[in-house]
Amino acid sequence: MLIVMGCWVLAMISGLIWARRWTGVCTIATAIALLWTQAMTLAHAGGWVQLAVLTLTPWLLAAQRQRDEQMLKRLHGEEAQQMAHISEGARTLLSLQSAGQKLEAQIAEITDVYHVTKETVRALHLDDLFQASLGIAPRLLSARGLRLIDLSLEAPQILRATRSSDGRLLADETNHVQDMEQAVIKQVLASGQPATGSADTLACNLPEGISSVTWAPLWREQRPIGVLIAEELPEHQQKTLSMVANQLSLQLSRIHLYQAVEALAVTDALTGLFVRTHFLGRAREELARSARHGLSCTLLMADLDFFKQKNDTFGHLVGDVVLRDVARLLQRNLREVDLIARYGGEEFILLLIETTAEQAMPVAQRLKQLVEVHPIRAYDELLTQTISLGVAGFPEDARTLEVLIERADQALYAAKRAGRNRVMRWTA
Repeated sequence: MLIVMGCWVLAMISGLIWARRWTGVCTIATAIALLWTQAMTLAHAGGWVQLAVLTLTPWLLAAQRQRDEQMLKRLHGEEAQQMAHISEGARTLLSLQSAGQKLEAQIAEITDVYHVTKETVRALHLDDLFQASLGIAPRLLSARGLRLIDLSLEAPQILRATRSSDGRLLADETNHVQDMEQAVIKQVLASGQPATGSADTLACNLPEGISSVTWAPLWREQRPIGVLIAEELPEHQQKTLSMVANQLSLQLSRIHLYQAVEALAVTDALTGLFVRTHFLGRAREELARSARHGLSCTLLMADLDFFKQKNDTFGHLVGDVVLRDVARLLQRNLREVDLIARYGGEEFILLLIETTAEQAMPVAQRLKQLVEVHPIRAYDELLTQTISLGVAGFPEDARTLEVLIERADQALYAAKRAGRNRVMRWTA
C-alpha cells in the first residue's frame, strides 16, 4: 500500500508541477502498483472505485492546472493590452503637453509682438520710437544696454540707453559713433539677408565694461534701414531681440514715410504756422542774406508753461484749442516779414528779421504779456496761459542757425528755471 501511495503522490505532484507525460507515467505506475499489491480488491466494486480515484485525480489536477495556466496567459495578455493602451495614452498626453508648451510659447511671442506694437505705434520721430521702446524692452530683454541706429541718413543717427539700478533703461547722451557701433554697421550693410550677429565676429574692441553685444538688423524690402544692439544679452533672448527688431523696422519705416511727407508739408495742420523744416530752410536764407548785408536777426524760442498739466486736467482737445489760440495770437502780433513756426509739441520758434537782440527784448516782453492776459475759450472751459521765451541774437550771440537755436533754447530753459512766464536773453 505504501508503494501505491508513493506512486499516487508522485502522480499528484506531477499534475501540479511537471509535464503531462510524467503525470501519465506516475498514474500508470500507481495503477500497476495497486493491481500488483491489492489485486483482490478488484473483486468487489470498492476496489474499482479506489482504482478510479487513484488514476483520475492526478489527471483532473493536471487539467485544472492547464486551465489555470491558460487563464493566467489570457489575463497577462489582457494586462499587456491595457498597458499598451496606457502607454499610448501616456505618449498622447506627452504629445499634448509638448503641443501645449509650443502653443504657450507662440502665445507669449504674439503677446510680446502686441506689446511692442502697442507701445511704438504712435511714435512719429526716431526719438519718440526709442523712448517707447525703452518702456517695453526691460520686460522682454535682460540686456544691460540698448542702442538703436537709424541708417536712413548719410550719417547714422544713434540713440543709446543704459539699465539703471531699478531695472529701467534710461536714455544716454548721444555722441560720436563708437568703434563697436561702426563695426556692427559695416557688418549689417554687408549682410545680404536678415540675420542676428554676435560680438564674437566683431573686429574691434568693445567699450569698457561691456563683455558682449548682440544685434538684430531692421529691414525694409531686403535693405537694412537700422540696427538694434543689445549689450550683454542672454543667448536665449536673441530670438526675442529679433522679434523686437522686426516690429521696430515696421515702425521705423512708417516714421521715414511720415518724415518724407512732413518734409513736403509747409504748414502745421493744428496751428496753421510753418512746420519746423520749412522754417529752418527760410531761416537759413534770411541769415545768409543778413550776413551779406551786415544786418541783424533775433531768434526767439517760446514754450507754453505747464501745458502738460492742462492736457492731463482738461484733455487733449482742450489742449489743442489752447495751442491753436496762442499760435494765432503770436502770429497776429508779428510783422509780415517775421517768421514763426511750431517747433514741436507746445514749443514755437520765431525769427525777427533785421532786429537786434536789444530791439527784440521789448517785442518778446509784449508777446509774453499779450498771452498772459488773453482769455482762451476752450469748449466749456475759460482758461489762461503763460509762455516763457529765450532770446539769442545774430550775429552777436551766434553765427550759424544751429548754434543760434541752441543758445535761444538755453535761454528758454533759464527762463523756466527762473520761475516761468518771463523772457531771458542768452549770455555767455
